[in-house]
Amino acid sequence: MLIQRDVKPILHRKKCPACGYYTVYQAIPAGEKATDTCTHCRHEISLAWDKEIKAAIKNTEKMLRDLEEIYPELKTLKNPGDHTLLE
Repeated sequence: MLIQRDVKPILHRKKCPACGYYTVYQAIPAGEKATDTCTHCRHEISLAWDKEIKAAIKNTEKMLRDLEEIYPELKTLKNPGDHTLLE
């Protein structure tokens, strides 16, 4: 018997290639794939879901936390739909 468990969406920040804003992304894992969606413009990409992708998301979040001192606008990216343009 297979037990299927619900996987919560993973919210993370990155720059959207479609709209050009730094925004909150939502990754929804589904087996070996995940759908990563910009919560501002709804641009979607498909990812192979594995340990390397999880590590890349964590590393990007760490890098953005380090940049918050230089770009305080990044601190405002907390909820789906939040977005900012950095110069």
